[in-house]
Amino acid sequence: MSYNFTIMSPTDTPLFTHEFGTSRSGGDGIARFTTSERSLNPFILHSALDVVEEVQWGPSTSSGSAPMYLRHIDKYANSYISCWMTGGNVRFLLLTRPRDEALGGTAGGGGVRGSLAGGRSGLAGAGQVYSPTNAATEEAVKNFFVDVYEAWVKTIMNPFFHVASGDVVKSPVFRARVAAAAKKYL
Repeated sequence: MSYNFTIMSPTDTPLFTHEFGTSRSGGDGIARFTTSERSLNPFILHSALDVVEEVQWGPSTSSGSAPMYLRHIDKYANSYISCWMTGGNVRFLLLTRPRDEALGGTAGGGGVRGSLAGGRSGLAGAGQVYSPTNAATEEAVKNFFVDVYEAWVKTIMNPFFHVASGDVVKSPVFRARVAAAAKKYL
């Protein structure tokens, strides 16, 4: 599976982008986007912002506040988008592109197929189709977002970083923490 993680400012400006592959189920952590997919990903993520705004301003939870983790919000072709909202209206978007990868099968593809966040339990039914609404998949994505959010809060506490002015995150420490969370959960 390949992932594209992007942080969008309140003005829809990308502040941070990181591509990675799955580290679960025998993955090597390298994104396998084709050239055309890689160039299409920013457009897919920007189109998902319309859905984010609909969900964001929709009905709140029973506690009276909107949730931070918006779960799986959009799908384009074979790409799924999940979202996390911060209190400052910064959006964390995770584009997931599942692949049918042979994970120990023969060269003819007769072995086990698929890879996903949270291990093999994110595959639904006998058809082995990726499901973004699977409980294990949602838990893995949520845990990834929680770890990244913690690193984000530490980053924006820096007095020299201004989210409102669209400062791009260039910190190698932040990038390493995002990569560590991805390796741990996805």
